[in-house]
Amino acid sequence: MKNKDIVWKVTYYVIELVILVLGYSVILLFSFDFSIQVMFLVITLLFYTTFGLLRHQAQHDLSLLVVIEYILISGVIFASFIFLNFTRI
Repeated sequence: MKNKDIVWKVTYYVIELVILVLGYSVILLFSFDFSIQVMFLVITLLFYTTFGLLRHQAQHDLSLLVVIEYILISGVIFASFIFLNFTRI
């Protein structure tokens, strides 16, 4: 693996981690309003999915399975959030 590839992958994972940490930090900040939390969760998951798909497209390894994987992971995170906060609906 080339040094440039390693830097690219580390940068990608750091940006993805920043997206998730910022999104979940905002969700915690608005813990008093469930609808705002859901809105920011959806925005965070959209950024996560979009950035991941764009990264795979730039690396020329985007396939239907990768798209399905990102959608399913986002769906599981969303469903988990709703399930864990069911009493607040």
